Amino acid sequence: MAIAKMRKISIVAEPELKASILRDMQTLQNVEVRDLPSELAEDEFHVEGTSSEAYVEYYTWYERAEESLSVLSQYRQKQSLKDKLLAKRPVMSMDELSASVNLDDAKELIEDIESLKKRRIAIQDEREAVEKRQSELANWRSLPVDPSTFASFKYFDATLGTIPNDENRTAWKALEATDGLSVAEVYANETEIGLVVFVDNTTDTDVTGVLNEQNFSEWDYPYEQSPDASFKKLEDERKQLIKDEEEVVKSLQSSQSGRETLQLAAEVFYNQAQLKTAENLTYDSDILTVISGWVPEDEYASIQSTVDHDYSDVVLLTEEISNHEIENNDVPIKLKNNAFIRPFETVTEMYSLPKYTEIDPTPFLTPFYILFFGMMMADLGYGLIMWIVTLFALKMMDLKPGPKRFMKFGHILSYPTMIWGLIYGSIFGAALPFQLVNPTEDVELVILLSIIFGTVHIFLGLILKTYSASRDKDYESAYSDGLGWLLLLLGLIVMLVGSSFAMDIPLLFTIGKWTAIIAAIGMIVVPMILNDKTLLGAGLGAYNLYGIANYIGDFVSYTRLMALGVSSGSIALAFNMLIAFFPAPARFTIGIVILAFLHIFNMLLGLLSAYVHGARLIFVEFFGKFYEGGGRAFSPIKTLQEHIRLKDVKNNN
Repeated sequence: MAIAKMRKISIVAEPELKASILRDMQTLQNVEVRDLPSELAEDEFHVEGTSSEAYVEYYTWYERAEESLSVLSQYRQKQSLKDKLLAKRPVMSMDELSASVNLDDAKELIEDIESLKKRRIAIQDEREAVEKRQSELANWRSLPVDPSTFASFKYFDATLGTIPNDENRTAWKALEATDGLSVAEVYANETEIGLVVFVDNTTDTDVTGVLNEQNFSEWDYPYEQSPDASFKKLEDERKQLIKDEEEVVKSLQSSQSGRETLQLAAEVFYNQAQLKTAENLTYDSDILTVISGWVPEDEYASIQSTVDHDYSDVVLLTEEISNHEIENNDVPIKLKNNAFIRPFETVTEMYSLPKYTEIDPTPFLTPFYILFFGMMMADLGYGLIMWIVTLFALKMMDLKPGPKRFMKFGHILSYPTMIWGLIYGSIFGAALPFQLVNPTEDVELVILLSIIFGTVHIFLGLILKTYSASRDKDYESAYSDGLGWLLLLLGLIVMLVGSSFAMDIPLLFTIGKWTAIIAAIGMIVVPMILNDKTLLGAGLGAYNLYGIANYIGDFVSYTRLMALGVSSGSIALAFNMLIAFFPAPARFTIGIVILAFLHIFNMLLGLLSAYVHGARLIFVEFFGKFYEGGGRAFSPIKTLQEHIRLKDVKNNN
């Protein structure tokens, strides 16, 4: 249970073997290809310029394949929830995958689907434009004449337009009273009046000014037929567009037969793109290719076996990891934990992976995260639901690596949730016949337990700091940031216990007092001794002692274990009491449904709170004592495995 030790390797081969070697590395999933140091690549080798372009091409086709699958899913026959949950991915080897799909056919299918999608969007846009024009014409359909004939009138001009409408029809009346101007109403609604304005060509009245005063908005009629005839013509266009769209939809539905081809093609495109990324990191001459990379020490034998067995003329070289690479964080990090602890690597990864020389904190955080999560959820019923759901997902569903690890994480956490539910005697907020601790009545006991667990948690962090700093020969930090605080806090706790009413042991108080005093003096003296500048060391030590306030805050933070556990149980109890007020018929019908919904809501809220606050106690109160992080994740050549499972690829589901 630690950080995997890495070995640096280089493979020297003939250029024509490069693709095959990288493909084997992709299958083994234990080599991260790295950029060859520039001093080794100068003159003798050159970087292939086509790899990055090939990567872009393959990755673009992968994205287009996934987008085409997304388009097809909109027209796919709906699956039942059971079928969705229990769906299994096909199982293939890398060679079977490559042989099962014709990429040229897949590209043609992608282009066809993209064309159909664009065609449907164009039809929808065109239909929207037609419907917009229809809405403009709808109010004018009662106009009995064709407005296009207005231009032929000899003695007067005619114009279509609208004016504002109000209760008194003010604008209408003003136009009616204007000499040389006549109006005919076509339609009216609450906001406007549509009308035809007739203007005598011989009038001296400033008709334009009058129309502007009444906010007349002219409509330049764009059609050559009457509004009703034009509307009907547009309706015919709209119906034809609907039929055209239906034909496109049928074509998309019939394309469902190509779904499997697209899924396999997406896998191949993605895998090829990753290979091209690795190729971009190799160096090539006319006669040699050099592939450099990182491999975990305990997996070196597998890559050596592959090279020896499959490639007789390939040379495998190993190099020592330099201090420069370690200090520059060039060495990739792969955590190495057992099956129980591995799901909790997600907590470490959320914060940051450790550096190569750091301690992997995952084994140390795991028991505390389990304890804290259980205390904050603390309900037998909620734990049983977590257990059933996660077990079903792990046993019955074809989960991908990320979701599978998360389900294992949730399954493990279901057990402390049930255990603390038994301790608190709570099942869906109701009291069990037995109850070791009543969180609402024994609040002081629960707070005390929370602080005790927190004290152990903080002390472990200080012990780890003392160990890691001593290992790195940073003795000043080992004492000032680790052992000194450990002794000081321990002395204060012993003082508190020795002076309590329950104990009242003067000797214990004295031992604790002098332990704390000596530890505090040491936090000033040790930096003075180990620092080149004595006064500066003394100042740093004195300043460090102000951190006691932060530790007080840390201890108080653990009371959230009590607060969240009590609040979740109290909310569940309140829901039960609420439904209990229902009349008997309603209580056992709709009341059960409402209660189930409320408990699911409370459980999800509790899960979120326990997840977040548990992580906070780890990140701030624990990691803050000893852990820095900042490591770079080990990244072998990836495979997709979204639509299939690769049986010969290591670490697949």
